[in-house]
Amino acid sequence: MIPLRLSHWAKHVAVVAAIGLSVALVTWGAVAGMARANGVPVMVTLSYIDLSNWGPQDASGEAELIFAEGIVRLEAQGLPMLPGSSGGSSGGRGEGVYQAWLVNSEAGDAISVGRFNASSTGTVSYEGTLPPIADFGFDLLILTVEPDPDDAPQPTERRSIGGYFTLIGQTSSDGSLEGSQGLQAPGSLPNTGAPGWTSDVIRFSALMGAMALSVVVGLRLSRRSA
Repeated sequence: MIPLRLSHWAKHVAVVAAIGLSVALVTWGAVAGMARANGVPVMVTLSYIDLSNWGPQDASGEAELIFAEGIVRLEAQGLPMLPGSSGGSSGGRGEGVYQAWLVNSEAGDAISVGRFNASSTGTVSYEGTLPPIADFGFDLLILTVEPDPDDAPQPTERRSIGGYFTLIGQTSSDGSLEGSQGLQAPGSLPNTGAPGWTSDVIRFSALMGAMALSVVVGLRLSRRSA
């Protein structure tokens, strides 16, 4: 049997194919890891925190953030019903609704995740949709009191209960929110869309295609040199 010997170019192609396979496996592992991380619900305990300056200090609650499905669920107790569109008439613009915000405490960015009111018994049971988020730097969920209707895209200074979480972002070293006096929404919202998932899958597919083509070319060259 004649031994199969690779030509000079075929050897280079084989090396390129091996490198391509290694990169593909690393990319796929990163993508799969991100999918698993984003699929785990984040539970946030809500209470009267260092940022809070409005409402009963014994109010409490819990929020569930499911980024993979784009769902937010929030339950709270001890919050007064606000006069507004769903809680009566206040005779004009005033305290209308609660609004929940995801906040990046380091950058000061804030994104709304829902508006709601408390019931006459002081309870909240809300389920809404999370906006698509590409940059997972958020580490705080906080409720503010907003006018209804509301023309401003940023949170007001009337901050009720909230809670820090660490699975997505990190708090400051002392556990407080730096720059809290200027809690503001970003000039432009973070990039929307699934956090890198679509682009990573496209890159992975292209890489696998190139690797397969390299293997075919290598086999043909090796056969010619045999």
